[in-house]
Amino acid sequence: MAEEHGTDHSTAGLSAERIGRNDAIFRQANERINAFADAQQPDEPAPFICECADSKCQEVVFIPLAEYAAIREGPRLFWNVPGHEASSQGWAQVIETHDSYVVVEKIGPAGEVAEQLEGSADPATEAVEIELRFRRDEPQDEPV
Repeated sequence: MAEEHGTDHSTAGLSAERIGRNDAIFRQANERINAFADAQQPDEPAPFICECADSKCQEVVFIPLAEYAAIREGPRLFWNVPGHEASSQGWAQVIETHDSYVVVEKIGPAGEVAEQLEGSADPATEAVEIELRFRRDEPQDEPV
């Protein structure tokens, strides 16, 4: 059976911190895509990587740059392939639904981590402040 990505099973056991951090790593990659696409073809949709909490997810959706920019206005906002919000283990809620993607808002400690990592040069290793009860000793995922 093929391995499923973007599900609650694919991220089972991850802490709220790891979930927020994984999203921030995908966001950083998408920021690079956005900058390149905006310079090359600003009026065309660009291929963005799903910003779900599953570090192994590689789903790509073409999103118009203006729509992507609107999502980026909030540090707790991310886009996911529909259904992949489940990988957030309850630390995200869908706030918008589009044909090929949903916009989620990170909540609780995962949202706090996302805010703290906004603009970080390296969200995989940047220090964040989070309550101890939301931290968990877990193997670190390889950066995307």
